[in-house]
Amino acid sequence: MTPLDDDLKSCDSQLLMKPPNPQWGVEDLGRYARAQDQAIVASDRSLTACYWRLGLALNLARKHLGHRQWGRFLDELGIDKTRASRARAIHGTFETEQQVAELSVQEAYGRREKKPRLAAPAERRPEKQKEDPIEFLLGVCKQADFFSDHANFTEPDQAAAILTMIDETIAELDKLRSLYRQRVRL
Repeated sequence: MTPLDDDLKSCDSQLLMKPPNPQWGVEDLGRYARAQDQAIVASDRSLTACYWRLGLALNLARKHLGHRQWGRFLDELGIDKTRASRARAIHGTFETEQQVAELSVQEAYGRREKKPRLAAPAERRPEKQKEDPIEFLLGVCKQADFFSDHANFTEPDQAAAILTMIDETIAELDKLRSLYRQRVRL
């Protein structure tokens, strides 16, 4: 019998109670790690049901509120707008709470029906880049901040494609930085 078996009698619920220690062997540490992973998976699945129920409540409340009221309503409740949006999307995708019982939040959110993106109207599309470089860079920073939460819920294959685009964008910004550095040295 191993030290972990002696201490915990190999009961998984007890296995979660004590942190591992240096005397444990690889087998005991592996069992502990497996139990922790299973607890995380179970917690994530129970969170998905919470998201679905939150989405149900918010979708029902949304019908009673105007656009400007919606943001204030969420603020008063202390509900993050991104979480509210995600919960509403999960609820809108699945008819019952039972349908999300075995899904993680990321899996449930990933199955939502995505609205096709529309091209910007011709009057809003700039013919030439007329923006001030400072305004442009501030816009990039704002957009990057906006999408930071999105990264946490992106599927790995989509994340890889986005990383490629980020790398290309950084390369272009590096070229731009070099041009401005040359002007500073003149």
